[in-house]
Amino acid sequence: MGGLMEIYKPMKKARSELLIKHHFFGKLVMHLELVETDQVDTMATDGSKIYYNKDFVDTLTHKEIVGVQVHEVLHVVFKHHLRRGKRDKHFWNVAGDYVINAVAKEGGFTLPEGALFNPDYAGMSTEKIYSLIYNDAELKEQHANISCAGEVIDAVNEQTGKALTEVEIKELEQQVTLDVIQAEQSAKNIGQNGDAFKSMINSVKTQSVAWNEVLCDLVVSQHTTSDYNFNRANRRFIYQNMYLPSVEHEPLLTLCWGWDVSGSVEEEEKAVYTDIINTVNATLNVGKNIIIYCDNAVRKVDVFEQGEEVELEYYRGGGTDFEPVFKYIDKELDNEIDSLVYLTDGYGYTDEKYEPDYPVFWATTGTSKYFKFGEVVEVD
Repeated sequence: MGGLMEIYKPMKKARSELLIKHHFFGKLVMHLELVETDQVDTMATDGSKIYYNKDFVDTLTHKEIVGVQVHEVLHVVFKHHLRRGKRDKHFWNVAGDYVINAVAKEGGFTLPEGALFNPDYAGMSTEKIYSLIYNDAELKEQHANISCAGEVIDAVNEQTGKALTEVEIKELEQQVTLDVIQAEQSAKNIGQNGDAFKSMINSVKTQSVAWNEVLCDLVVSQHTTSDYNFNRANRRFIYQNMYLPSVEHEPLLTLCWGWDVSGSVEEEEKAVYTDIINTVNATLNVGKNIIIYCDNAVRKVDVFEQGEEVELEYYRGGGTDFEPVFKYIDKELDNEIDSLVYLTDGYGYTDEKYEPDYPVFWATTGTSKYFKFGEVVEVD
């Protein structure tokens, strides 16, 4: 579908608004390439692209263009491109629209006239709504010729064009789940959304993606180049149910790992954190790992060169202060690192004046309210 061409300005303008005003949807929509085509009547997504018909876009207001892109993002969030199975394509799309339009309307987004919405379907799954409509002769007839403002297309193997295998579907489902969790964690106003949105997020969070997988994927994603392929999992980790990207070329990285050794951090967390570090190392081409043990001061620093397996020591200290780690990286390492991952209970103080240029990831076993910058992953 489609070809290489300049993206139509109204589509880019709508995407920019999502990035600025609706960070959750903005972060997710950036995973979807925009492709202009006359092979769809309106818009459609296969989970990796949003296909749009320029003539259809010309009939919409700016707010409606924003709303339909949110509509397509929600098709992906609910994994409609992966879950259809042998169900009828049209009625699967109809059922999916009832689910996602409820979330979009609750979020204040504007959808084109005629967009499907029925409060009687509130809280129902796409499969349930499909069954109700498809197996009821009257409802089926009512919906047979309905045109959907935004469609969903089954995902296929991008290399072969063939239907996905069960393993490939599972890989893509896991990646969508990770993307949604990351978007939710990075959105500042996420708590302002309504019940339908919260139900959606809660449903995603129950889909067996552990916090350590989210953290690993965040770090790996930060150092992603065009040579990383998130549509193909790194098969070295599938046996652990870890779905990380395959990598064809990796830059040499220097990673810092802050290890909160205050009295509130437990010894069993050492093994989990060690595993995370070595998993990231096996996925990225890490030239150097620098482990900084800190309570209210830097107590110990270990350096592991490329190819060395990282082993953490258990060190039990006193109170918690995050600033010594940033000061150490500034003074001793001249800030020449690619990222810092800090495992802590969160009960410490951060000052915005210490926000560095390199990415910071917090993995917190306790609270996240004291972090003034960086990406946060909450440890279950």
